[in-house]
Formats: sequence, structure tokens, C-alpha cells
Amino acid sequence: MPTTGKGAEFERDICKKLSLWWTEGERDDVFWRTSGSGSRATTRGKLSIDTAYSHGDVTFIDPIGKPFIDACLIELKRGYTDSISILDLLDRPSGKMRLVEWWDKAHEEKVFSGRKWTIIIFKRNRREPCVLMCWEMFKQLRDLYGDLEHIRIRAKVDLCVIKLSWFLHIHQTFFTIEGI
Repeated sequence: MPTTGKGAEFERDICKKLSLWWTEGERDDVFWRTSGSGSRATTRGKLSIDTAYSHGDVTFIDPIGKPFIDACLIELKRGYTDSISILDLLDRPSGKMRLVEWWDKAHEEKVFSGRKWTIIIFKRNRREPCVLMCWEMFKQLRDLYGDLEHIRIRAKVDLCVIKLSWFLHIHQTFFTIEGI
């Protein structure tokens, strides 16, 4: 993801939204961008050196956000206007759909960092931000919060896409309940 212009602005905006969500509107400074969008952790990981809470694009800067980051590796993607259309499943020339490419890379990092869930928040130009998550996580959210508008993508792993605005209605306790 670019770290200048629209990409950096999107990352800052999402970190503030997640902070306000986590604190029920009280604070916008709980989560922030990781150093180098997680590249430092990736580079050090290749040398078998762990870099705590530096995986993914979002980390906590206040300990009250630790339960969410302990549970979720969060990747942020901005732009990519043509390459994440649902039609990409049908008519792409070859290779994987970009959402699946993002997922595979983020999933690897999630496993390495020891987190339970992967969340990819993405926004196409002039569209609403969305959240990509695994089907298993979505099913647990649906069981707690009722039927939700979504798109299911079947690849090697079943994935689900929902609007970020809906995701932000989920109560934070979902991420702190043991076993979830």
C-alpha cells in the first residue's frame, strides 16, 4: 500500500475510526499505523526475529486496544479500481483474484504473528470501505448479530465481504470473548 497521498490518508482515517469504535466514540488515538505498514516485522521475521505488534498495517498505541490487535491482523488497501470487481472471478486473464492474493499474503502474516483472525479493510475509488474476512469469522458474527448483507467468495478459503459501516456496529466484546 502506498504510504503517501490517498493511501496514507486512508490508513490514518481507518485507524481513527477503529479507535472511536473501540472506545465507543470517546477517543480517536488507540490504534495507529505500524512502522512501514508491517514491513519491518516481515523483514525481521525472515531472520526469525519477532517484532511484537508490528505485523499488518494497524497496531495499538494505547494498551486498551491490545485485545483487538491480539485477535486480528489488519491490512488496509486503497484504490485498485478495476482489479477487485466481482467480475474478476469470471473474466480475469489468469492467476488469482486480487482479493484472494491479498488474503493469502495477510493470512501468512496472521499465522506468523499468532493472531486468530485476518481482516482486510479496502476501499475502491468513490466507493464505501469494505471488510474482507474469512467465512468462519463472519458466521460467528452473524450468529451474534443476526443476518447481514454480504458477498461470499469461494476460493481456497471461503471469504466474506461486508461494508465497514456495518462492521463498526459490532461490539468490541466479540474480540475479547474467550474462544472467539
